Amino acid sequence: MPRFTIDPSPTITDQTKNMMPLDYMLSVIRDVSATKTRRDRMAALAAPYCHPKIADITKGKKDQREEAAETAGVGTPWASVLEEIRAN
Repeated sequence: MPRFTIDPSPTITDQTKNMMPLDYMLSVIRDVSATKTRRDRMAALAAPYCHPKIADITKGKKDQREEAAETAGVGTPWASVLEEIRAN
């Protein structure tokens, strides 16, 4: 017995024919007549397009070190010396 059954004759309306995939997934999520399982599956599939991964937002250790190195001398007595070195 298959785990999921697929309707062999899906109906494509004029409204959904020209939709982008994400728009279609969001319309299924908002459709109150859709089954809970279908809405949940569409939500899981649409999530990566709507919400960035935490890794994409946060800086990695290498980025943090580079940023710290660029601002290491700011506000110190030898900041002007560092600026001269960077200029050359």
